[in-house]
Amino acid sequence: MEAIRNRNAQRSVRLLEEALTLLIAEKPYDKITVSDITRRADLNRGTFYAHFDSVDQLMRQTMEDLTEKVSASIDPLVTNAFFQDPMPFLRQISDFVCDNLALTRKLVDNDRLGPFLGALMDRIERHLHDIARREDPNGGNFPLETVDFLLGGIRNAYASWLEGAYGNEEIDDLNQSLCAFIKAIGVVLGQRKSERTAADGAAGANEANGADGA
Repeated sequence: MEAIRNRNAQRSVRLLEEALTLLIAEKPYDKITVSDITRRADLNRGTFYAHFDSVDQLMRQTMEDLTEKVSASIDPLVTNAFFQDPMPFLRQISDFVCDNLALTRKLVDNDRLGPFLGALMDRIERHLHDIARREDPNGGNFPLETVDFLLGGIRNAYASWLEGAYGNEEIDDLNQSLCAFIKAIGVVLGQRKSERTAADGAAGANEANGADGA
């Protein structure tokens, strides 16, 4: 019986979140009411208040769950090969954007909903920071500020595309441009790593020669 109640509760929350997501894509967030949500979800107000105190609380939970869902699909793609082949990562993001175009446009335009994109990029940023620290503990070859600069650029590029700043450019064209840019950064980081390795090797050889001379 407890398992059935839990499943019913999970179903109710899912329906409420789906209803809110659909409504966000259709009308201004501050015009959405509890009655709007329960009508769209085909649930009663008592069910809503059994799980949430307000539309804002449901919104926060919906954004958290949406962030978790999108992040789970992106997480495996944020690896140390990111700078060599970022296209799978970019396609995953753009597929979500295109599959939820009305919603993502509202998320970009609405200051109250914008934190969703910030939370998503923050999670990706943490992954890349972890990779940077693991691959280059001293930070000389893979500076964290490069990661932050790159992710800020990706986020702003998708936001600008959603706002129509790039005219009729297709999102695949945007992905190609971003992919080329990320790969170029990867080349620079690779060169920097090679130069640093060579410098360290030369310094080690000089120390060895000095020790031999002594």
